[in-house]
Amino acid sequence: MILVMSATGMFGRQVVQVLAQQGVPVRATGRSLARLEPLRAPGVELMAADMDDPASLQPLMQGVDRVLVNAPMDACKQQRECHVIEAMVRAGAQAQVVLLTGGVEHNDALGDAGRAVEQAMSDSQLPWTTVGPQTVMESNFYPFRDLIVGNSLLLSCVGEAQVGFVALEDVSAALAAVLTASVEQHHGRDYVITGPQAVSFTAVAEAASAALGRPISYQDMPRGAFVDMMLNEAGYDPATLDIEVMCHLDAFRAGQASRITTDFRQLTGRNPTSVAQWWQANAAYFLG
Repeated sequence: MILVMSATGMFGRQVVQVLAQQGVPVRATGRSLARLEPLRAPGVELMAADMDDPASLQPLMQGVDRVLVNAPMDACKQQRECHVIEAMVRAGAQAQVVLLTGGVEHNDALGDAGRAVEQAMSDSQLPWTTVGPQTVMESNFYPFRDLIVGNSLLLSCVGEAQVGFVALEDVSAALAAVLTASVEQHHGRDYVITGPQAVSFTAVAEAASAALGRPISYQDMPRGAFVDMMLNEAGYDPATLDIEVMCHLDAFRAGQASRITTDFRQLTGRNPTSVAQWWQANAAYFLG
């Protein structure tokens, strides 16, 4: 049985669906059974639990041999993921930890939190594997749908930094490959899932233009102006904006998201999705 934490989140939902399609028994968990209900399918067991309440995690571990450790991207991420690992240790079943970690180097609080979780994973003496997406196209481009539809404009504040954007579908496929393989095959391995090449936001706008059949412009903004826009127009609060958006864009601008690997091909036998292919596949979403 594979346990997927944060099964209603972007990554967890996709992994549960992929595993269900493969006929793999999966236990999907989140805080609310109502929010889990859309994941109901043959072979999928739904269980509510709260990563802020360690006692609620213990029943999840019954009969589990793989756990996708994954918590929402916020200030509590480190504590919640450590709670899951501690619950696995208490269960005493030697289940494998598959940690969804960051594929981008972070020299900030987010990076410190990620390293602390990895240390807890290593100290647990459980078999482990890490899988880190470089940065997912859905989370980078979907938020700008209205701006693209209404103004044919893509905004950021990273200059011409090269980024190894990866498709969510590819990340889910890589995670499913690790979760369904033998523990020995991937124990102690760190995988970074990337696209086929690193590209700039200017190149992203060119790919969007070709897919949408009209010119899409990329406007690079000063960092301060971008922050003001996200606070005053997009409605972010400062803490959420920092951990969900700015720490990632700062890493892009510093050249810490340009790494390209062959890990996706190694895990799945397929070529990763390019930026151009992603925009072709998602064009309808941005056509209004």
